[in-house]
Amino acid sequence: MVKFVRGNYAWSLLAAWALLIFTLSSIPHITPPGFMAFDNSDKIMHLGIYMPLGFFLLHALETKPGRFLKFNLNHACLLGILYGLSDEIHQIFVPGRYFDLADLLADGFGVFLGCASYLLFRKYSRQLVKITTHE
Repeated sequence: MVKFVRGNYAWSLLAAWALLIFTLSSIPHITPPGFMAFDNSDKIMHLGIYMPLGFFLLHALETKPGRFLKFNLNHACLLGILYGLSDEIHQIFVPGRYFDLADLLADGFGVFLGCASYLLFRKYSRQLVKITTHE
């Protein structure tokens, strides 16, 4: 398998992404860019910003020795959803932002898709390396 990022770097990447989400959700009265100005476009943005969180979260959990994958997948999804919940609660205190259950569902689905994409990346990374190096 191709090693993506190992050890503490995996956790640092996860922390940096979580900080980016927190920073973006701290911006008051944020509006989507012009090309994303349609109904429920914010749900797509929530899904898109939480997919990498799920990817990085599952990868970071796998860098901890002694864990089984099925537990890591469950933990990654649960932790990602809890982070989304904390983000939605945080937005209650930001002017122009509010708690939205539909946003939380989009966050959770984004985390799940991120975890699934990590599993696909992990499964097929060896084959991609063989194709690109002509082994």
